Amino acid sequence: MDTQAINEIENRIRYRFNDKRLLVRAFTHSSFANAENVSDNEVMEFFGDAILEYLSSEYLYARFASRREGDLTSMRSHIVSAEGLYPVVKKLDIGRYLQILNGELSHKTFANLYEALLCAIYLDGGMEAVRKFFLFSLADLLKTVGTLSFKDSKTLLQEYCQKNKMTLRYKTDDREGPDNKPTFHCELFVDGVKQADGFGTSKKNSEQDAAKKIVTKWRID
Repeated sequence: MDTQAINEIENRIRYRFNDKRLLVRAFTHSSFANAENVSDNEVMEFFGDAILEYLSSEYLYARFASRREGDLTSMRSHIVSAEGLYPVVKKLDIGRYLQILNGELSHKTFANLYEALLCAIYLDGGMEAVRKFFLFSLADLLKTVGTLSFKDSKTLLQEYCQKNKMTLRYKTDDREGPDNKPTFHCELFVDGVKQADGFGTSKKNSEQDAAKKIVTKWRID
């Protein structure tokens, strides 16, 4: 990545790196890294995902402390989803700087880039710097997240499977513990393949738990 590209990215994200190597690595997809024998951004995505979860939780708790936990969880899931992050990266217009080979710039690719960038800013400037970028870059999304109508995980997964012509099945066959405090175990299958286990104090709760794991894993919004 040349100096001009680095300067353009810094102008768009409103942050100047002390260590430009962190920015370059954040924009290095594994396909490009493997071809050029350089470090990719996958570990940065992992760290950035945790930073994004934390900053989203911090923001939502401060702004919507009176809302139910389930609502806050749904809001956070929307913020960190690929569908939520894709328009953010598009608006910043930084996706074109991603060093990638033989790969399409999908919603997930853009979301991963955003997470890697969060990590890079945190490593370079600390929490205050990354919090400032988070609030600036997600301003539009954060402004409207409280007004969105959220669906539970089972509904989201059901609609996703119907849309993609997948079969969805829950199997609840184990119950443990005393009668006054039972624990139910649920297995979730998509197209006949087991995808998750769920646990809860009722059959319904165990199914919601299993569905939530897949909604989170697949970033279903």
